[in-house]
Amino acid sequence: MIIMNTNPSTIHIDELHQMPAFHNLSHTQLQRLSILMIRRKFAPGQFIFIEGERSNSLWFVAHGRVKIMKQSQNGRVNGLCLMNKGKCFGSCPLFEMEKHPATAQALDEVTLFVLPSDALQKAKQTDPQLVKALLHIYSQRLEHLTTITEMLGTWTVAERINDNLLACAIQEDGEFIAKLTHEKLAELAGTVREVVSRHLAQLEKADIIKMTTGHIIIKKPSELNSPCACAGVVV
Repeated sequence: MIIMNTNPSTIHIDELHQMPAFHNLSHTQLQRLSILMIRRKFAPGQFIFIEGERSNSLWFVAHGRVKIMKQSQNGRVNGLCLMNKGKCFGSCPLFEMEKHPATAQALDEVTLFVLPSDALQKAKQTDPQLVKALLHIYSQRLEHLTTITEMLGTWTVAERINDNLLACAIQEDGEFIAKLTHEKLAELAGTVREVVSRHLAQLEKADIIKMTTGHIIIKKPSELNSPCACAGVVV
């Protein structure tokens, strides 16, 4: 695991307050949390942690997107979801799990606010209300875990590709754009590049998307809606 910058950096209360995950925390809770947390930065493609590694932190996305992946029994790596601003992951310390059940990788330049396990354990003893608030934040993600299970078990490859297109899309100048290569989209959808290329060609022929180098413009987002699509809001 390679980290661009491991030096702790001060996190300000207003930075935490701007993150959706912390909107309901009090000023006192934000102040205590800012003291406990540290800032980490990762470059595109760098691993934050690997499946099976010891769990030692609770992570919150301050900037960028993080890809969560899991290796199946047959060795294939499946993309589970993307974490965008305000989302938390690596929550094993909340539940006293020793190892990470999945892999986290920076999709682009990522800034994370990290709550180390030792700080979390200290907070459990000194500030149970803050820990209760953190548990509530994570409980809001449990419904998506059910979606992930359904997706891996019953969704077609086309539905997985569509859902990841929507999840990755950002709005720029009135257009919805997914900044993904065919390789990255295949990895997220748990398939191969050739399958993605054929499906995208069909979508472009139907005038649902427009492909450009490194970008996919989604012209008709409603046409991509799959049963559990979560456009722009992922775990």
